[in-house]
Amino acid sequence: MEIKQLQHFSRIAEIGNLTRAATVLGLTQAALSRQVAQLEAELGTDLFRRNGRGLVLTDAGQRLLDHVPNILRQIALAERAVRGSTAPVQGTLVLGLPPSLARTVVVPLIDAFRERLPEVALRTVDGLSANLVELVGIGKLDCAVVYNQPQSDAAELRLLADEELYLVAGSKTGRAGKALPRTLTLADVASLPLVTAGNANAVHAVLATAMAAIGLQPQVAHEIENLTAILDLVRKGYGSSVIPLSGVHSCIGDPELRLHRIRKAVLRCSLSVATPTRALQDALIAQSTLLIREVVRQQLAQFHKDVEQAIGV
Repeated sequence: MEIKQLQHFSRIAEIGNLTRAATVLGLTQAALSRQVAQLEAELGTDLFRRNGRGLVLTDAGQRLLDHVPNILRQIALAERAVRGSTAPVQGTLVLGLPPSLARTVVVPLIDAFRERLPEVALRTVDGLSANLVELVGIGKLDCAVVYNQPQSDAAELRLLADEELYLVAGSKTGRAGKALPRTLTLADVASLPLVTAGNANAVHAVLATAMAAIGLQPQVAHEIENLTAILDLVRKGYGSSVIPLSGVHSCIGDPELRLHRIRKAVLRCSLSVATPTRALQDALIAQSTLLIREVVRQQLAQFHKDVEQAIGV
């Protein structure tokens, strides 16, 4: 097996269509088809089967695909080790982000990488924190910023920061035509219908645990994983939502949304950086995660000032 064969096999599996994969890879369909045939002949098994919409992996193909990210990672590690620590860090870093952070820190991160690590291409993937840790563990992500995740055998987690949670409500939410106060207690939040991301979401877990401690529970009206859809439902009056600071920041200035701080008690989620075990020995991941930590902390500090100013006293 050759490195290019594995890279091209992985891209075909991702796209699911030989013609489109050939276009993306800059190859002819015939050349790419020959590569697949050679790989299948070498392994003695079919890797793809055709259906009405293109190509799908066979069981053997899926088993190979499961190993490809780690194989390519080890090759990249070896190449960077050969170049030595004095060479400029270069390569592609695949970073996982939860949706709220992805909405607000991707552009600052790309700006910072362009300035400080210009030979590193940053690629981001959105997902739930538990899924991101799993993807780091199996080698499909180089690192991820995640909420409230326990230590894992598959990945190393290092605390980054605590992120405060706020309530986002529709502009007409309140009783007797009166808007909700700028500052709410946890008991106030328990009296409101909420749109949440579901029980598996780290933010919901923090909220439910804090309410249980005072003998209350969230009134969940709707469960939607997508943050954009959650905010759309809030705008239409289907409920309010408890959202991390990074997600709340993008709501500033929206005439259909109102922001509220939560006190008694303050709710926070811990943010950690997940990396593959012993990955910080690799210069690309080590230097990239240092930069990610710096940028995320700076952004959270600025977000906090902006959101508190938007809420007012």
